Amino acid sequence: MGILLTSPFTLAVCAQIVHAASPAKEGAKVSIANFAFAPAEITIAPGESVTWTNDDGAPHGLEFNDGAPGTDPLLPKASFSRQFDRPGTYDYNCSVHPYMTGRVVVAAP
Repeated sequence: MGILLTSPFTLAVCAQIVHAASPAKEGAKVSIANFAFAPAEITIAPGESVTWTNDDGAPHGLEFNDGAPGTDPLLPKASFSRQFDRPGTYDYNCSVHPYMTGRVVVAAP
């Protein structure tokens, strides 16, 4: 048997309870370690973000081929995040070590 909700107040309280019980969506993570991005390619949905963390002993940077601002230098243990709103393929590299490359694929669900 279902629950009968009779007032706007009751609806608002129930909506807040459902919202509070929903886990927060965490963005994707990329580790920078051993002079490589891991994973080298990651697929996310539009509106999600990616956080890169420098788990290496050397400074690195992020340079995006689409011209979006990156970061340089990203010191050891530091992080950088970017949100991707539009579907597409976004290639990037380390601005300090250009041979280090990665890709973010933003695909509609």
